[in-house]
Amino acid sequence: MPWPVDPQGPLARSIADLYWLMFGAAIVVLAIVVGALVVAGIRFRERPGHQARQYHGNNLLELIWTVVPTLMVISFSVLSFQRLTLVNDVDSGAAMTIQAIGQQWVWNFQYPSESKYALSDGKTYLSGQAELHIPAGQKIKIELSSKDVIHSFYVPKLGGQKDAVPGRATEMWIQADRPGTYAGQCIEFCGTGHADMLITVVAQNPADYDAWLASALKDANRFSDPAVAKGKEFFTTLACAGCHTIQGLTGGKIGPDLTHIASQKTPIAGIAGLDVNEANLIKWISNAPSLKPGVVMPVFSNKAGGPLDDATINSIVQFLLTLK
Repeated sequence: MPWPVDPQGPLARSIADLYWLMFGAAIVVLAIVVGALVVAGIRFRERPGHQARQYHGNNLLELIWTVVPTLMVISFSVLSFQRLTLVNDVDSGAAMTIQAIGQQWVWNFQYPSESKYALSDGKTYLSGQAELHIPAGQKIKIELSSKDVIHSFYVPKLGGQKDAVPGRATEMWIQADRPGTYAGQCIEFCGTGHADMLITVVAQNPADYDAWLASALKDANRFSDPAVAKGKEFFTTLACAGCHTIQGLTGGKIGPDLTHIASQKTPIAGIAGLDVNEANLIKWISNAPSLKPGVVMPVFSNKAGGPLDDATINSIVQFLLTLK
């Protein structure tokens, strides 16, 4: 169930409201039962001057402790059924449908097969892993499936949880009231990597969501860009490979490891303001000494001895931006 202290969506809030009602009723029942036991134990105990004796039958008390719990169970059943109706209403008002595929030990997300999510080939649509982006304030339908074992999708602040079962389709929905980052996890033990099967839901306002979508499409299209293949070739045949390591590709030891350069949080060469992005990488590769005098990285030349042309530098940068 959702974390009851801080629900951030209508579904989570609805379930949390019922949780607190049941919790409060349980506390009242506990207080009455424990209080009655304590009072009875003190008042009717055997002690000097008072002989303990058995009492048999009290129609009023028996009527109360039969009728009241029955009414409570019926009431909670009706309220639970109403919440289940809301939980299972995955289609009405849904802004989009996203497929979540569980696989040891990661969640893969497939965004809608709509033109706005289409890659440059027109046949492939945007997908992602572990991190799901949604527009805030909109109902999102999640279609769940699994490639191997049973997993369970759970983002506490946004809604309930649902199992992803191999060979079977299940559905749920989530909604975030406001922009924010919401943590979740697979909560069905699914093997040795279960604890690391995390979910991050990023809810964004319309402008931020559109900006993220444009950036995500650009990154996804980069993998099919011929410039990336050329950039990889240039990187391995020019001086780059002699200085830098990219795991599984090159083993240079002079410069920094570039295996995950595209997701690096620190600025290039430690230069404040020179964050890792396309424009800054082009500047750095074109003329590193002009940005950081004394740096070991030189101004590169091509095989003929001339300076690297813009197309070559751009291809290398497009390749580097795939390394996340």
